[in-house]
Amino acid sequence: ALNNFSLQNISGALNTISQLEDEALLEQAYRASYDFLRDVSTSVLIVNLPEHQENEGLVLALKSQLAKRTVLSAGEQKVFDQIKDLDFSTEGDKKFERKSNQVLDIAVLLPFNYNGGSGVRRLDGNNFVFDLYKGIKMAAEEAKNAGLRVEIRTFDTERKPEVLNKILTDPFMQVADIILGPIYPEESEQVAAFAETRQIPFVNPLSNISLGRASMDYSYLFRPSVSTLSEGILNHNKKLPGKRIAVAYSATSRDELLARQYGEAAARAGFQVVANRKVSARDMRSFFNNLGLESASPGVDQIVIFSDDPNIAAPTFAVVESLSANIPILVMDSWLYFNFASYEMLDVQNFHFVGNNTVSFNKEEVAAFRESFFERFNVYPDLNAHLGYEIIRWISSVINQQRGFDFQDNLNDKGFQEGVLTFGFDFKGSTSNKYVPILNLQEGILEVE
Repeated sequence: ALNNFSLQNISGALNTISQLEDEALLEQAYRASYDFLRDVSTSVLIVNLPEHQENEGLVLALKSQLAKRTVLSAGEQKVFDQIKDLDFSTEGDKKFERKSNQVLDIAVLLPFNYNGGSGVRRLDGNNFVFDLYKGIKMAAEEAKNAGLRVEIRTFDTERKPEVLNKILTDPFMQVADIILGPIYPEESEQVAAFAETRQIPFVNPLSNISLGRASMDYSYLFRPSVSTLSEGILNHNKKLPGKRIAVAYSATSRDELLARQYGEAAARAGFQVVANRKVSARDMRSFFNNLGLESASPGVDQIVIFSDDPNIAAPTFAVVESLSANIPILVMDSWLYFNFASYEMLDVQNFHFVGNNTVSFNKEEVAAFRESFFERFNVYPDLNAHLGYEIIRWISSVINQQRGFDFQDNLNDKGFQEGVLTFGFDFKGSTSNKYVPILNLQEGILEVE
């Protein structure tokens, strides 16, 4: 039945369900019917109603749609009159509301096989999603050992809409208190729509790009949004000398969007954007040369580079080392993780790092996590593993049996929250992290400026 629903074969799904006799299976099947059919055209539901009036999910999905209409056709009104008082000896639609069991139930929906395939055999050693999951798993196990009632169920979306559709009908989704993942935009849109309907918080663990709809009250970014990053950088620009800013950005969707929003905001704030240019690795020397940094009077006061690409960072370091000018350069915090950039190099040059849920390397908790991770996996954690661990620690501190399970209310109450591995979060009145510290290396120590 679930397979037929995911293939939009509604009649086939309903026919299969009608043959079930086991009460527990029927309850799950009716719930799945309600989830799949609540947004299906009423004409399709009405056609299937005569044969399947016993399907409580179908009837309640149709009833809820018709009840919202201000105008009904004669045929729709006739059907609505027949079903509006049906509640199947339950409390009507409440039968299909999300269940509460006083356990922190986390549904992890991640595209482990984002390059195709299925199962675990194809997952290689540099799979960034699997690295993220390792951190998630470690934090969840620690939470259980500490006495927290937490249950995590993990699903591989395979980056396929039909697979994701099937996942969203899994019985665990009826008790889930929060959905973690997926990551990619097309999957996020699909899960966000489900989350809004069911009023379940959905958190994208890695993206900076909001879905862009004002009505999305249950869709969160674990990291700062593009607009928040832009605002945080601009506030720091105001503390630095000069008004002339040059911007370079890579070809990723985040960096292009960030460069556009930041450029517009900087101009409104009274800065002169002397360059705003998309770059690749081979462009960096010409980008710097065009700014006249080797002359006695450079044509720029500050430089901002939006990119997480090591192929852009490497030539940037090389060029900056050869220049005598000590122009402030703002880059993303990902540059701290590149193995070709020594702390000595970053210390001497005038680099400022934009906090994007940055790991605070000086914390004892970070050292302890890294050692525990190494003992378990025989390798030190990468950034994604740190973020996976941190996101579960963050979620479990916000909603739990003691604090209650209202995610946004609890976030508002907490305000700024110190991170376990990172510099911290602030989700008060926001669906993304508002805390964007600008960081600087001082004698090898990463500090907030």
